[in-house]
Amino acid sequence: MVTKADPEKKRKKSQVPFRLNVLFLVVFFLFSILILRLGVLQIVNGEEKRLESEAVEEVIARKEAPRGKLLDSNFREVVGNKPFFSLTYTKTVDTKAEDTIRIAKWLAERLGVTEEQKKKITERDKKDYFIAKIGVAELLEERLSKKEKKLSDKEQYKALVNKITEEEINSLSEKDINVLAYKRAMDTGYAYSAQRIKTNLSNEEVSVISENLGDLPGVDIMADSERIYPYGESTIFGKVKQIPKTRTEYFLSMGYDRSDQVGISGLEVQYEQVLRGTKEKSVYLTNPKTGETIGEPKTIPGQRGKDIVLTLDMELQFRLEKILEEEILRAKPLGGNDLLKSAYIVMMNPKTGEVKGIAGKTYEDGEFHNDAYGALFNAYEMGSTVKGATVLTGLQQKVIGMGTVIYDAPFTKNGMNKSSWKNMGSINDLDALRMSSNVYMFNIMDRMIGPEHWTETYAEARYSFSQFGLGVKTGIDFPNEAVGYEGKPPEGESGTLYDLGIGQFDTYTTIQLVQYVSTIANGGYRVKPQLVREVREPATSEETHGKLLKRFEPEILNKLDVEDEYIKRVQQGFWQVMHAPGGTAKSYFDDPEKYHNPAGKTGTAQRIIKHPRTGQLVEKHNLTLVGYAPFENPEIAFAVVVPEGTPQNGNQKINKYIGQRALEAYWDLKKKYGENAQTVNGNLEKEQEEDSAQ
Repeated sequence: MVTKADPEKKRKKSQVPFRLNVLFLVVFFLFSILILRLGVLQIVNGEEKRLESEAVEEVIARKEAPRGKLLDSNFREVVGNKPFFSLTYTKTVDTKAEDTIRIAKWLAERLGVTEEQKKKITERDKKDYFIAKIGVAELLEERLSKKEKKLSDKEQYKALVNKITEEEINSLSEKDINVLAYKRAMDTGYAYSAQRIKTNLSNEEVSVISENLGDLPGVDIMADSERIYPYGESTIFGKVKQIPKTRTEYFLSMGYDRSDQVGISGLEVQYEQVLRGTKEKSVYLTNPKTGETIGEPKTIPGQRGKDIVLTLDMELQFRLEKILEEEILRAKPLGGNDLLKSAYIVMMNPKTGEVKGIAGKTYEDGEFHNDAYGALFNAYEMGSTVKGATVLTGLQQKVIGMGTVIYDAPFTKNGMNKSSWKNMGSINDLDALRMSSNVYMFNIMDRMIGPEHWTETYAEARYSFSQFGLGVKTGIDFPNEAVGYEGKPPEGESGTLYDLGIGQFDTYTTIQLVQYVSTIANGGYRVKPQLVREVREPATSEETHGKLLKRFEPEILNKLDVEDEYIKRVQQGFWQVMHAPGGTAKSYFDDPEKYHNPAGKTGTAQRIIKHPRTGQLVEKHNLTLVGYAPFENPEIAFAVVVPEGTPQNGNQKINKYIGQRALEAYWDLKKKYGENAQTVNGNLEKEQEEDSAQ
């Protein structure tokens, strides 16, 4: 019997193949996409992905190189490097704490620990070590409250540190402290930055470490050095120390590492970029994903810094320092000199600006201290030495002419009564300089007062003085030069205007004073003072000195806006000071053979100060002197400043004595060595030995 097919079953059967076909189509489509994607990766991007998988990153570790040397004008080494070996440690990003402790223990056991290393250990270092010794995880679980455990990792650790007691710190053994001394030094450095952990290694220590470097990853022995001063330290040379925290960001931006030694004062900081050596580089290959180092680093040798040749002559420098000491000791017992304790002198070539000697001495508590720094930074009223600038200002302003006669008698105006050190009668401009007339200068300043009021005259006079270098920076190659202070006139009074004209109102430095007299000596050109003459490559063992890289040529800052005949007029007045009858320094310098026909100007600035011991107001004088020689063709200029000397009682001679002996020393050395002075290390060393034996 034939039955009729069920239409519903027939419909269901026909749908199954369709679904299977759709499924197969989808699977085929997905596989096609997968195959296409794999093809793109392998064929199109295959090389790129292969390189990515094999990529490495270069990380550079640097080791400091010795600094350049400072040599005097005759190539004598005045600042050098004492070589020694230092132990360094370079961390990488994959350095583990247990590795650091293991190495620290090894070093402590074999090298020992100095008291200096122990002194650097802080209370925080001890707490950190105690935590590491017991275990961070264990202590966090044991000591933190539930609330504290919810803090960030950094805050949790901070809370844990605060819970370490003094008793627990004191429980650290001597062995623990020794290990900690090394560990703290090793932890101080940054990744891939060689950190000194011990300096001045002995030969035995170098040998022990060298034999075990394979077991001490990150440890190395570095050739190192420290600054030495064969002829004594000086504030002019400056100091070298680790980068100050206040300047860390600046030096990091310049490519330095935090552990680097840098110049922090004096010429060391002024010429940091020249003296700084080229570092030895160790190039590490690292996996950028894991940070792990790959293989041994590649080393690129460094080079010592450039040498700088100073304009200073160290033998002249020593003589100047000795002169200051001896003259301070000779003057101090004289009446009125109880507060006299300092003296300064600068000697400079007036045509080139090369500073030949710069010395300062301060006597305190029975001993002398070098204070050459004071010649650049300590400002004083300089007295009559500035009268050359006053006369030239008067000539330039046309308030006087060459030969203008003024009657020197007490100057009275607006209730003031000012005078010279004696009544000189009718005098001209040359007489005023020769005998140091105050009244003549008062009249110049008074005649400069125009209809706009006397207050404008201060600005006019100060601008004129600044053209000589008084009251402005001289431009010397030394950091943070001082400029002195401008006096503030009392309200409604004009008396201090006249004091400005005789050097008893504004204050100036010794280096400004020598630039001022040099400007007069060389015919009106203000020349920049220079402490460095040359930059040279480091000398090899076969060379006396290295290849010349740069020579600093004389730099003219400005030319006086006055007629040449006016400058010659003041020069003549300065010559009369030291040679003509009545000259204030004639009895000291009128010996052409001995002093080579000098010209100059003396100065005495009165000061009323409170005595530091009695509290009473007392009168003291700043004693000054400027000069140059020879008069016809000057090659040396000088300025002497002695603050707080005796009042005018016949004993104020120290400034002249210093000037006399300084000129003698200069000409004596020139005669001794000639134009091309030879290196005289032997003579200097002999003198030092004799001084130390006394």
